[in-house]
Amino acid sequence: MQRLFSLVTFLGAASLAVGQATDVTTGALGDAQPVTTNPEVGETWVATFDSDAVKGTVTAVAAEVGVNYTIDVTGLAEENGPYKYHIHVSPVPESGSCADTGGHLDPYQRRDTPPCESTLPQTCEVGDLSGKYGLLDGGDVEKVFNDAYSSLNATEVGYIGGRAVVFQDGSGARIACATLVKVEDACEQ
Repeated sequence: MQRLFSLVTFLGAASLAVGQATDVTTGALGDAQPVTTNPEVGETWVATFDSDAVKGTVTAVAAEVGVNYTIDVTGLAEENGPYKYHIHVSPVPESGSCADTGGHLDPYQRRDTPPCESTLPQTCEVGDLSGKYGLLDGGDVEKVFNDAYSSLNATEVGYIGGRAVVFQDGSGARIACATLVKVEDACEQ
């Protein structure tokens, strides 16, 4: 009888855990997987912002797992925040239109509704950096973090090279964007 009670208790707890897990929104193609296939640890890409709204850089450096990001920008008006920041699927076009950078990098088809749960970053859109690592208040911003799901390996679905980094103000307007350029490529231009 004790074994039966233990089995029933175990099955009840397992059912509860499964029921709670179904409240988590994940992509149609599953959760993002940590990237361990970057071609060269230390490879560096930079998005350079030089607009009326934002000046500075977002630097992406290949790590053993994912990508290390450094956001170092000024000009985000505090009264228009908090600010979101994402990797978008397309580079900034010649026109400079941030509206033409496409949607967020979302290879697992998660979408941005409901909002990303920061405690479960693998369930978020790969490009939803602010959903995973927090909004920016504005002013002079310096933020450093590692995203295990971004990649600088062109064969990976979370590849960020040549894509746009976009800042959105509190209203959701895309106020600044810049394309991630490989550092050695940037020196050749």
